Amino acid sequence: MKNILNLIPVLVVVALMFFGTSANAQKVAYISADDILFKMPAYNRIKLASDAYSKQMQKMLEAKETQMQTFYQSTMDKAQKGELTPQLEKKAQQQLEEMQSNLQKDAASADKKLADKEAELAKPLYEELDAALKKVAKENGYSCILDKKFILYGAIDATAQVKTALGIIL
Repeated sequence: MKNILNLIPVLVVVALMFFGTSANAQKVAYISADDILFKMPAYNRIKLASDAYSKQMQKMLEAKETQMQTFYQSTMDKAQKGELTPQLEKKAQQQLEEMQSNLQKDAASADKKLADKEAELAKPLYEELDAALKKVAKENGYSCILDKKFILYGAIDATAQVKTALGIIL
């Protein structure tokens, strides 16, 4: 979910940057994107689905790590009992290194899959927010709506208007 939250300001700015602007009088507004997104009904569903997917990936990785640890412990027990020849010991070491390498690859793959899943789940949320932003901008004559994080001085707070357009109770 962190990836999604990092993209919020960028998506808001990019999505609304290209409204037709008037050279004479530009009305710039801002919103608190975090405040809006966290209160959207779809947000909790997305968070739950993302968390469930993350737990699923974590269980898969933990199972592989347990398998590797079991193999390691078994190999160490055999080595202590003198049941391993130098060739078998070398083969076991190679297998452990391969298992470790595969676990690292699987962890990287799981991170990418999680990021992709979060993006997929969040897409409708951003589309809904984008539609509400466009509606509020058009209705109020705003040439640009930015995230509050980017405003240093002088703009209109349109957070409440966007919440209303999304049906979020203030």
